[in-house]
Amino acid sequence: MLKGLYIHIPFCSYKCPYCDFVSFVDQSVDHWEYLDLLLKEIELYKDNDFDLRTIYFGGGTPSLIDPRLYQGFMERLSNLLDLSNVEEISLEANPENYTLEDYRYLRSIGFNRISVGAQSLREEGLKTLGRVHSVKDTLKALDNIHRAGFENINMDLIFGYEGQSLEDLQKELDMLKGLPITHLSFYLLTPYEDTQFGNLYSKGLLKLPSEDTIGDMYDLICDSLEAMGFLHYEISNFALPGYECKHNLLYWTHEEFLGLGVSAWSFVNHTRFGNTKNIKLYAQKVKSGKRPVEYQEFLKGKDLLYDYLFVALRTKRGVEKNLLSIPEDLREFFEEEDGRWRLNRRGMLIINEILLRLK
Repeated sequence: MLKGLYIHIPFCSYKCPYCDFVSFVDQSVDHWEYLDLLLKEIELYKDNDFDLRTIYFGGGTPSLIDPRLYQGFMERLSNLLDLSNVEEISLEANPENYTLEDYRYLRSIGFNRISVGAQSLREEGLKTLGRVHSVKDTLKALDNIHRAGFENINMDLIFGYEGQSLEDLQKELDMLKGLPITHLSFYLLTPYEDTQFGNLYSKGLLKLPSEDTIGDMYDLICDSLEAMGFLHYEISNFALPGYECKHNLLYWTHEEFLGLGVSAWSFVNHTRFGNTKNIKLYAQKVKSGKRPVEYQEFLKGKDLLYDYLFVALRTKRGVEKNLLSIPEDLREFFEEEDGRWRLNRRGMLIINEILLRLK
């Protein structure tokens, strides 16, 4: 049963130097034409079994699209799929894009969760990360979202970037107190290949904090947010009780979800598959009635187990002990509770290395 729908909106007004998601900086794109393609793509999956509980608009920058276009999209979507059991409809937004009236409009057409791409609460941090908004923009956006009637508000932040100190991080954490947020995603900066930061890092031109400093930063984040009442339920995610992201939990509990749009990934019937990253090819295939899938892998046996471990070990719940044999030299990164293995904080910071060892 397909429980989640991820919708990729690949448009951006500029490309962030750390971002490795598929996005296009093109102001001439017809947004409705793309939304129409998404609806056509859904029709290609009409024979699948849906029990939709969550819808997530990610990017890219979904907040570049006029909210009134989303109304038309949601109306047509409701004619294609049963949305009566949907509990969470999320949209990612940059602080500088939407007004109070825009958020009120989104709330009136069914959206009930907004994720704000703040990335930093320091002007110096925003400059380093190549962002165009200000801290004031972020605070104004959060206020507008709250005034518009949203009770479920996430904020994305990044730590471990060049020039950031523990003192800087502490000041950002102190600023969180009193903000109308119910969820925080705190991501460690990774200089991915094929990004501006990745290129600089490979040439030794990007100086990131040491591993010890990163560990201290992560401890500070976890301790501070837990003291504020946030539950640390996944490596990078913290929520007030009852405000865990339902959509992302589908990923981490190995539930089925369908991804729509350029570069979107899906997990259906033990198969992971991804759409083409080429927007022109995507449009051609969808218009001709073909699924725009470029890669797929059917998982079974050990591959299916590893896929489950890959997502489940990201969470505080961890995995059943009988599913995992841990090498002695990795035990220091795990803890045992209620018949389950889960990663401790140090393990969470090096999860990719640990997963390679477990494969």
